[in-house]
Amino acid sequence: MRMDLESVVVENGVEVMYRYKYLPFNEYSLKTITEGTLKFTCPLDFNDPFDCSPAYDPKSIDNLHKYRPDLLKKVGDSKGLSPAKRIMNRGRFVQNIRNVVESGEYVKTLVSGISVFCVSRTPNNTLMWSHYADHHRGFLVELRIAMDTPDHHLTNLIPYQVSYQDKRPIVNWATACGKNLEEYFYTKSRDWDYEQEERVINPGQRSGIYPYSREHFLCSVIAGARMSPDDHQQLQRAVTQASSDIGKTIPLYQAKLATHSYRVYVPDHPFPEVSREI
Repeated sequence: MRMDLESVVVENGVEVMYRYKYLPFNEYSLKTITEGTLKFTCPLDFNDPFDCSPAYDPKSIDNLHKYRPDLLKKVGDSKGLSPAKRIMNRGRFVQNIRNVVESGEYVKTLVSGISVFCVSRTPNNTLMWSHYADHHRGFLVELRIAMDTPDHHLTNLIPYQVSYQDKRPIVNWATACGKNLEEYFYTKSRDWDYEQEERVINPGQRSGIYPYSREHFLCSVIAGARMSPDDHQQLQRAVTQASSDIGKTIPLYQAKLATHSYRVYVPDHPFPEVSREI
């Protein structure tokens, strides 16, 4: 079977996605294999300060009383103000909103209640191995996400593609007022397009460690090209333990650096796009 890394493939009539999580080698990352847990991160902790931080239209805030009187009414009602008092305090309400936006508190409120799990569509990107897998000393977990997986396992692990753009998405308070969450949370600068990133976003779930079904999703593990022999032995033990726990063999591969090209490849991996040295 030939695999297109940027799309869903069909296996025995079932749509399947293969996605990859780059990890440093440490006791917490190993639990992805040994305990079946994934780390969901709050966007406030991302390494890109622009990520999940939309721009805003100042004029839309100034005209908020025209297009979103319901918001000002809500503020007035919360303070027990009469309609006349709401009108008198309208300018102050609008300025308070502007202050919250300009100070960054709006973005903090917007993202503090969500958590994100990020994966890539490619297992052999040199920069990803360098940046997220400790300079090729870490490892990669290959997830096989099949659409016939029971819904209670599948719902919280379906990733959606990130869109890479030149300009930040803009919050227009007069019209959208925070409704375009998909645009805000799935848009990044083109500087990051090498990541081929996809995201699982869970609104209402704070950052933390959450379980996933190894039986349904853990497909293989790939050791980094520069992983030490001692770490490789420990990784092998973790994979062996996981295989015993779930009753199926989880393959362990090791990435290598190509001899004549700037490429990371994975010998013996079943997909030619991954395994060939070129």
